[in-house]
Amino acid sequence: MIPGIRCVRAVWLLFGFILVSAQVSSAQERLCDPSFEDCYTPLIQTVQAETAGIDVALYTIELPGLADAIIARYQAGVPVRLTVELRANAKFPMNQTLLDRFKTAGIPMRYKLGDGIVHAKMVLFAGQNKVVFSSSNFGDGDLRPYEPYANYVDGAWYFTDDPTVVNSFKTNYDDIWTNTSLYGDYANISAPPARNYQRYAIDPSLDFLPTKYPAEDYGARTIALIDRETRKIDITMYRLTETNVCDALLRALARGVQVRLLAEPNEYRFDATRAGAELTGPYNVDRLYAAGVQIRMRKHLGLTHQKSLSLYAQGVTIFGSSNWSWQSFNYQEEHNYFTNKPWFFQWFINQFNRKWNSATEFESFVPLPPTAPVNLSPANGAIVNSSVLLNWEGGRWAHKYDVYLGPNENNLSLIAANVVTGTLGTDGSESYQVPGLANGVYCWRIVGKTMANQSAAGPTSCFTSSNTTPPPAPITSTTMQLLLDSTGPTVDQLATFDSTFFVKEPFPVVSEANALNLGIDRNTRVIVFVRNLPLAQSEPPTAVVASLIDSNKQSYDVPAESVRAVDNTDFTQVIFRLPDNLAPGASTVTIKTHGQASNTGTMRIKN
Repeated sequence: MIPGIRCVRAVWLLFGFILVSAQVSSAQERLCDPSFEDCYTPLIQTVQAETAGIDVALYTIELPGLADAIIARYQAGVPVRLTVELRANAKFPMNQTLLDRFKTAGIPMRYKLGDGIVHAKMVLFAGQNKVVFSSSNFGDGDLRPYEPYANYVDGAWYFTDDPTVVNSFKTNYDDIWTNTSLYGDYANISAPPARNYQRYAIDPSLDFLPTKYPAEDYGARTIALIDRETRKIDITMYRLTETNVCDALLRALARGVQVRLLAEPNEYRFDATRAGAELTGPYNVDRLYAAGVQIRMRKHLGLTHQKSLSLYAQGVTIFGSSNWSWQSFNYQEEHNYFTNKPWFFQWFINQFNRKWNSATEFESFVPLPPTAPVNLSPANGAIVNSSVLLNWEGGRWAHKYDVYLGPNENNLSLIAANVVTGTLGTDGSESYQVPGLANGVYCWRIVGKTMANQSAAGPTSCFTSSNTTPPPAPITSTTMQLLLDSTGPTVDQLATFDSTFFVKEPFPVVSEANALNLGIDRNTRVIVFVRNLPLAQSEPPTAVVASLIDSNKQSYDVPAESVRAVDNTDFTQVIFRLPDNLAPGASTVTIKTHGQASNTGTMRIKN
């Protein structure tokens, strides 16, 4: 739910109800636009008309009226099943209130035990052979506007009785309901969960996640279609933190394909409670803009929470619950529709063009500058050796840096441009090595830049270089560098492997190699690679510690089990054990030794 302006609702709802009723009566398959339509009333009416069974999967619910309507059908003898996500409670407090109401009513409920969240937003009506699904949550502003065209959540609601779609959802819901390894009994389950429907073949146009089939990965399917597009691509997307799909857009742009994006400003700039991979979103938006992607940002009150893509030459629409994030690609419970239905395609084209051309709903994207860098070392007035490591904190929004050096603050020269170093955000500092300095005074300044080439200059600091100065310790905290994977889903993705199978993450805590091993320690061992690790040959590997923070913000310091140089490289291989209670999701990793710390990288843990 979003803060609303309700004083105009009574008037337009009457009009909206008449309009929606007319459309529902003329077609059993339709899309509803909550920017100006009431999508709530037809959903309630469909609930009230059901006599055989209702299945619901949701991330969150903030609609007491919808909860009451479902409970009323259950009390009338209609079977109801609910698959829910308890982790949504932290963000949506009303979710728990309504889950408690369902529980008290006696409705059978199951929930996700671990791994990715339930990110689904769907209701299945067995007797009417209908399904309703969306990219939006079950919130007030998600299903109808507080004020048409002015205060709403961008999205679309798909009401369909297409047998191939409905039957696919039936089979998928039964698969989830009877899964006892990833889902647990939350309430009112007295017998082992059973299937309610016969098994149907899944419509190839539908993408239910997670899947064990790589070709059905949402990212893989989407990238393949983008790479085949020859004309034009329109995207409305809430979150864009995955780099590979944005790389595909850049390839399309290089082929002469027009690319337009409607985006959410609160995913471009946000407060310090959000960090890590989420900082890849601004990075992607800035680099898309710099390459020539046309971008407009939400201007209306509310939220752009839609996830849709139109590919003009192919006549294909991709619509569903998945964001452009690695979690949504094949980790969370998601549903997406890859369809070439002409009416479906035209509906999304019309919706996109109306919003794109609206001066009140969206506005041209204006890239913002980063925060100014802060110099860390050498400190102003320091005396250093002929080789100096410049060390600074680049802040939350800088992606690359220009390094200036000169004899005084008014005579600085650019010595390195567009240096990519450190980590996004404030989890790790940035650095640049300047060798071969003659004796004398030097001043330095760092200019932080975004991928859209917006800049902010830091302060100037000065130091003295003296060849008679005792050399500094050979390694400082900023010269130790974890190797990152440039092909990963985020820019801070670790280059890391399972030490047994030598496969990339996500990793299980318990190694699949030890599934039948009943010994004491069956946990996965992980390999990372570190440059300039200051460990003497005589020192034990336990002198190196892998510092982990999991998705629940729980910290672990794990001593290394093996540390050895990699032949013909300047990297050292570090192997450590995954801790027992490491939560599924993204974990950050920092290597520490002798009071020094590397940059921070991210790896994924699966259940």
